[in-house]
Amino acid sequence: MEQLSCLMRKLERVVRQIDRNTAVVPLPFASWIENNVSLRRGEVSMIAGPPGAGKSTLALAIALRSQVPTLYASCDSHESTMALRLISMIGDLPQLEVEQHMQNQQWASEMISSQGKHISWMMDSNPAIADLEDQIELYRLLKGSDPQLVILDNAVDFTHDTGDEFSSLRSLMREIKWWSRDTGAAFLVLHHTSEAAESNPCPPRSALHGKIAQIPSMIMTIAPAPHYMMMCAVKNRYGPADPSGRKAFYMEYDPARMLIRDPK
Repeated sequence: MEQLSCLMRKLERVVRQIDRNTAVVPLPFASWIENNVSLRRGEVSMIAGPPGAGKSTLALAIALRSQVPTLYASCDSHESTMALRLISMIGDLPQLEVEQHMQNQQWASEMISSQGKHISWMMDSNPAIADLEDQIELYRLLKGSDPQLVILDNAVDFTHDTGDEFSSLRSLMREIKWWSRDTGAAFLVLHHTSEAAESNPCPPRSALHGKIAQIPSMIMTIAPAPHYMMMCAVKNRYGPADPSGRKAFYMEYDPARMLIRDPK
């Protein structure tokens, strides 16, 4: 009974200390808020879709516009590509135009510094989970605090010593669940869905590679459409969800200029 009483007192202190303004990452999209979709600190969330659906664009927009201290692990794209995309998003410029101007290194640096200084980057192309741990420890050492948002782009790019891909994915999810609790950061994992799965209009939860839907508190699947991105919360512990992917909402989407925003 004493142990139970002690635990209850600890939980009471935790509840009193909760700041509702810091329990979630401030999202830049009214449509997400209207659909009760949130990225909660201390938990794992996921954006999933087929290759080329726009997962990285959506995650980069969240990282840029949330303006919270962020660690972005870009395994899928080269650092020059991410710089190009970030400048395009900041300046609302076509990527082709940005690429022409990036030879002016001072201009490119100033563009990124103007709005993107809160993002730290991990650019390993084939990292192990130990590399992520090292990056988090380095972040702590250099910044004196933990990141509030950690983005893994993509889950399948992280290697593990457990053998087959599906076992590795499950091990990765268990590891980042621990790290989300330890750092108090919102972990956002980008992941693939099966291209063979039918989207109605978004991929169903069952289309996730590796069947790793157990750990994330929120899973958003996405699908591209002309001028739009369709999205559906197929799992959501804090709001409505539709595992079939049918109850979708949409946002304006132009990959050529890294534009993603609420519909007008």
